[in-house]
Amino acid sequence: MMSAIWATFTILFLLAAVWDARTYRIPNWISLALFALFVAAAAVSGQPVISFWPHLAASAGVFALGYGLYAQTGMGAGDAKLGAAAAMWAGFSGLYAWAFALALAMSLLAFALILLRRVLPVGKTPGPKVFQKGAPVPLGVAIGLATIAASWQFDRVLWAF
Repeated sequence: MMSAIWATFTILFLLAAVWDARTYRIPNWISLALFALFVAAAAVSGQPVISFWPHLAASAGVFALGYGLYAQTGMGAGDAKLGAAAAMWAGFSGLYAWAFALALAMSLLAFALILLRRVLPVGKTPGPKVFQKGAPVPLGVAIGLATIAASWQFDRVLWAF
């Protein structure tokens, strides 16, 4: 049976992926909702608050890395915040599975965009910007899908309700 927390988690990450693919932006409210959902899941888990320090540490580390990439590259700030939210859910125990799924999702996304941008006619139909040659890659798509795919490795107490 699917928990309400996992269903909400999935909907929020899918929403972030779709929003990023369409607009190249991830609204702050999505990342904040994911953080609030994590706090709610931790509160109803029955575990002591201190037991979630690995989740906070993973989130802080990914947030710092993401903002470093934001400052030095073309990565968006929304991607950094969404990545930090994903790492909070993963914690140390799920970080390896999430990183692997993220690398795979980013590779598949890049391959799919290269293929679609070569196949789709340019200039004949306006279509979404994401399919146009030279357009940036919406990393939120990879982050969202990878997080959902790796969630089976995340701390089971978070999916209690």
